[in-house]
Amino acid sequence: MHRFALLTITLILAAGGIGFASAKPSPKNSEPTVPTVDITDVKAKLQIFTDGKGHYVAVVPFDDIYKHTYYGDGKQFFTQRISGGGRSGDTQWNRTFWEPRVDALWKSSIRFQDNVLSVQCGDRETPFTPLADEDRAKLVENAIFHETIWKYKAYALARDSKGTYYYVDQPRDESKSKAFRLFSGLRGKLKPLAMTNVVSDSQGDIFTTKSGELRLVLDKKRSVWFDKKAERELVALPLDENRMLIYSDLGVYTGQRLGTPCDDLL
Repeated sequence: MHRFALLTITLILAAGGIGFASAKPSPKNSEPTVPTVDITDVKAKLQIFTDGKGHYVAVVPFDDIYKHTYYGDGKQFFTQRISGGGRSGDTQWNRTFWEPRVDALWKSSIRFQDNVLSVQCGDRETPFTPLADEDRAKLVENAIFHETIWKYKAYALARDSKGTYYYVDQPRDESKSKAFRLFSGLRGKLKPLAMTNVVSDSQGDIFTTKSGELRLVLDKKRSVWFDKKAERELVALPLDENRMLIYSDLGVYTGQRLGTPCDDLL
């Protein structure tokens, strides 16, 4: 979670209200272009599990827990961001993967115990069984393994007393971290606002749009929405505590796959 002392946002002020750029969510079953990863060194150790319904987990089970955990459809696999886990000898292991649509970290995990692999997504637990050696080898040889799909992280979230939200995200890639995106609207209906300029420094952040100016000032003590006629108090919302709101309810990411097992198993 990004912590900051001051955030200043400049928005479109269009005739009759704020002007929104159009948003066209990605089809649920389409995948964005994602760079591939080289699994040559672990091909022989990579185990494949399936639920029998077209969902697969690929993993090197008793190795570094933060490496080589993938999920996919058997043809394409995507790297999982692992936040923790452990192992007990060569019989049990578990890994917790990044998944913001569940209300507890342990509810997004992969566990192997008593020769059974299971995937936890929210309150749902799905058993997976290993592929036979011949099927495993064929799948690994033909499948494409990718980096993680999801490239964004939350930067700021605020709300006024009438239920209008203001949300900013940014790329996870540090080299592109200033490529902020700004969204605003009622719950479930947030839309992106096109920006013409971004200023981000130690004094705060300014997001400029094509015409007019509105400013959102966020700090630890006071959050206020300014325009030329009035100002409104805002509530600055903690990002981690509101991850389910951000990813499930605001409407910002509607229809977009995050590349985790919970896209299909939640």
